[in-house]
Amino acid sequence: MLKLLAERRGTLWFLLYGSIFHIGLFGIADVILNFYFVSLGYDTQTISALQSLSRLAGFVTSLPISLIANRIGSRRTIALANYGILIAMLLPILVPQLAMVAFSRFLLGFVYGAQQIASAPLMMTLVPKDERTRFFAYNNVMTLAAASLGNLIGGHIPAWIDPLQPQSTHAYGVTLLIATAITALCIIPFSLIRTDAIPARRVAPLSGTEQRRTWGYLAFLSLPMLLFGFSGGLTFPFYNLFFRTQFNLSDDMVGTVISIGWMGMALIPAFNPFWERQFGRARALAITMAVASVGFFVLGLAAALPLAVVAFFIGIGFRNVNQPLYQPLLLDSLPTELHNNAIGVSILLWNIGWFTSTALSGTLQVTIGYGAIMQLVAVTVLLTGLGVLAIFRKPRMIPSMQSALD
Repeated sequence: MLKLLAERRGTLWFLLYGSIFHIGLFGIADVILNFYFVSLGYDTQTISALQSLSRLAGFVTSLPISLIANRIGSRRTIALANYGILIAMLLPILVPQLAMVAFSRFLLGFVYGAQQIASAPLMMTLVPKDERTRFFAYNNVMTLAAASLGNLIGGHIPAWIDPLQPQSTHAYGVTLLIATAITALCIIPFSLIRTDAIPARRVAPLSGTEQRRTWGYLAFLSLPMLLFGFSGGLTFPFYNLFFRTQFNLSDDMVGTVISIGWMGMALIPAFNPFWERQFGRARALAITMAVASVGFFVLGLAAALPLAVVAFFIGIGFRNVNQPLYQPLLLDSLPTELHNNAIGVSILLWNIGWFTSTALSGTLQVTIGYGAIMQLVAVTVLLTGLGVLAIFRKPRMIPSMQSALD
């Protein structure tokens, strides 16, 4: 890792950028946000609807953003998205009315979607092909370890702000403001990444038929992300409510438990280079998704907190192997000029799955309960791995793309 950072300074700034970003947005803010919504008086169905809006925005805007990123570059797209994310984080604190909170969630989905679409293509330009799996693994370790630290700290901040009423709107609001301020610091290291290291090649415009075949092929390669997003939308926006409800935990304990899970998401994918060497990317994804499925199955049945925490660690840790292996698997099968479009299509399908399950989750929590939801997640995670294996074991190449790759 030190050799990679020493030889390519842009990788250092990108890893530092992602770490700070995750401490604020996915660390402190993520563990507190639903509690803030509860303090504002919103019920489970309303919170479910609010959480689904960000994925609705991603669904609507993924493809247009990918085309914009092609024109203005990955780095500039992320730079603009960073400022949009800060605005989206501030709005529900400054104007906590339902309409503004809903708008902020939609805006966050739009700008965070842009950040997601442009990040993987930018990472691909920062390192040579044989270093990509390792770099994606390093990025995953650092960013999610940072998010874990943010979760751990975030659960305690409301009590530090207001020891007498730690579950008050004021305590949660100030905590979210702190999270926004920390997230803003990520702009500093990102500004030190001067340019995309390897510019995309210019190619001749494709005919209408070739364009349709190309977009169809990208959708085919991205199909596993539909199920992957569905499994995420059922769980990730609601883990804090799950542990508070199922085990009657305090906010600081919820933050501690979730930080353990995020640490699993950081540490387990760190072995991606080993699994890739042993099994290949596609088979490694199928195996790790099967292990994750077992974790979620046990989590749905666990009656004791220690067993639930272990299952949680295994479930989300092995599930998270998907992204840092799937993205280089996807992008290495395509020419550089299609990278933004490919990530745009995969995130489009991911958002469709996430939005659908998040919108349903509030009703499912009331009707079938968290245990049955975890069983459903176990099935969809397993199918995600099998889908990757089926699609990428022998990737098919359309003629226009084969010539581009040659």
